[in-house]
Amino acid sequence: MRLILFLIIALLVVLAFTNPTEAEFRSHMQQKYGIAGTLSLKVAAIFSAGTSSGLHRENYYLFSRYYVGGDGILPRSDMAWGVAGRFFDIEEAEEEENKSR
Repeated sequence: MRLILFLIIALLVVLAFTNPTEAEFRSHMQQKYGIAGTLSLKVAAIFSAGTSSGLHRENYYLFSRYYVGGDGILPRSDMAWGVAGRFFDIEEAEEEENKSR
């Protein structure tokens, strides 16, 4: 019983320390989409309200959700989940789900 509890706590600590930051997500966008990813983040920053960068991160401590818009004239668009230093794009998962139907 103690071993299971220790393993669960260790897993939670690892997830908390490897939760990706906003800078890591920006880097991911630039690597995956190249110049288009960089430009899309710049456009989101231009059309966002106030001093916002256009990209938002909802931090849940063990994982994060990244989205663009929702604070200016751009509608909110969820982009990815970040877990354990990796990113899982929301749009690609939805497309694969729709193809399997």
